Amino acid sequence: MATQPETENAAPDAPAVSLESSTYEIIRNRLENSGRDLRTRLDELNEARKEVFGSIDTALLSTERITTEHNCTARDMVAIGNRFLFGYNVHLGLKSEMELSDVFAVYSFAEQKFHTESLDLISNPEFQKDFKDLFKYYKNAVFAKFATRGPHLYMVFRVGKDVGEIKTFKWQIERLDKPKYIGNRSDREFRFPPQHEFEWKRTHRDLHQSGEHPHISIENRVFVETVGGDLTIKVENNTASGEGIYAEDVEHADQTLDDAEIYYALVGNIILLKIRPYQEKDFRYIVFNEKLQQAKRLDSIRDACVLLPDDHGLIFSNGYYLQDGEYKTFENNLQDMLYERVIAAPNGEDFLYVFYNRDSGVYVLLPYNLIEQKVDTPIICSGLTLFEAGELLCFKASSDPQKHHAIQIWQTPYVDEDYVPLTQDDSFLSKIGNKEIVRGMAECHEVLNLINKEDTYANLYT
Repeated sequence: MATQPETENAAPDAPAVSLESSTYEIIRNRLENSGRDLRTRLDELNEARKEVFGSIDTALLSTERITTEHNCTARDMVAIGNRFLFGYNVHLGLKSEMELSDVFAVYSFAEQKFHTESLDLISNPEFQKDFKDLFKYYKNAVFAKFATRGPHLYMVFRVGKDVGEIKTFKWQIERLDKPKYIGNRSDREFRFPPQHEFEWKRTHRDLHQSGEHPHISIENRVFVETVGGDLTIKVENNTASGEGIYAEDVEHADQTLDDAEIYYALVGNIILLKIRPYQEKDFRYIVFNEKLQQAKRLDSIRDACVLLPDDHGLIFSNGYYLQDGEYKTFENNLQDMLYERVIAAPNGEDFLYVFYNRDSGVYVLLPYNLIEQKVDTPIICSGLTLFEAGELLCFKASSDPQKHHAIQIWQTPYVDEDYVPLTQDDSFLSKIGNKEIVRGMAECHEVLNLINKEDTYANLYT
């Protein structure tokens, strides 16, 4: 039988190369002293960098309210110039025909205040006709979301029971004061990006290793099997033993090596495993770190999992996993979250990953910092939009229809590409470039992360 799975706080296996206690302490102290010195130098460099290139921290500025004409369930919002469209759904009641004001409202945004505007922004005769026809032919149509793809804006409506049954209206944002209506034949254009930025490969019989305890070889880097009553992950190509570094029970103990579906993907020293034991309903997702020789069950990567910049690792809707084994998950109890987009700040340091649930309309925003190599507290909301100077507007919809809607205003570093911050052009750092400095600082933080680790593998000190 295989060993039981390691808990998160379990001590790792001792390295193959052992160090005498006195030698260990000497090396450890030297590393810690050097680490403190490196940290001090990085902090000084970071302050100088911020003075030269400017710095915008993410912070909640205020919470303001807007008022809609009807009691409604808010759904989404999108910025157009210094205004934004607010989309919602109302209960028709005895009303026989839908008007634009039953779904959309327009507000201007200036000095952290909102002002109600007319619907002239979208008052296109052709659009109005298509809008009325939508509700004429689809009695249960509801507004779902706004989506921007390059210079185009899509108004997405759900017209059936399935989240994939949609109709869209397409606009071109060529002028900040008024978008141009394109038409309603763009349903197939509206797609979410690939949900996994890597290729799943299925194992086959040529990878089977026979013996008393047979297993499947994954590129000769890790070995997997679901026989003998459990799913086992081994780091040694040893079929004489059924023990491994990770194990969990399977429902059918008498299955053979052929019975399970096993896929894998390689991302640096991370090996992703997608395993469905015999006659089980769901796949199990396990992340194996080859350098640390540790495995972690992370079913969150099922729906969506994309790559972090500069080969840092993986990010998914409720957490992240880095190449050095650092990981974190957030308990938000959200399911079926799709990856929608990533917003990169011009500073080269901050990235905002956006995940979305097509049924509930809930967004999860994960801000990843390249230097610190971590995700701050996620923002969960029902709608969001960004303005040129980095102001992020978001709201949480109430379960009950209402007229008054609270909108949070955040200051963020995700400014528009055309937004020009105040910088010092004559500085030595400006000649190097902000993104290059950020990349170098990120590599230094990788060293600091290693110093702070226990000696989980033999060549750590080397």
